[in-house]
Amino acid sequence: MKPEEMDPSIMMMYMPLMARTPLRPIAEPQEISGLVTFLCLPAASYITGQVIVVDGAYTAGGF
Repeated sequence: MKPEEMDPSIMMMYMPLMARTPLRPIAEPQEISGLVTFLCLPAASYITGQVIVVDGAYTAGGF
């Protein structure tokens, strides 16, 4: 959902988050689904106990 499509009250809650996220706007489901799909494949069978951050570089900025 694009920011201009959001309900104004929800947009007010997301504005501070979006201002600190280098890759704006907030991710769309299809931007996350590739990782989820990969993790479901046999090729990812050896990946265990990991936290994979998909946050548009939010944590890379030290926030």
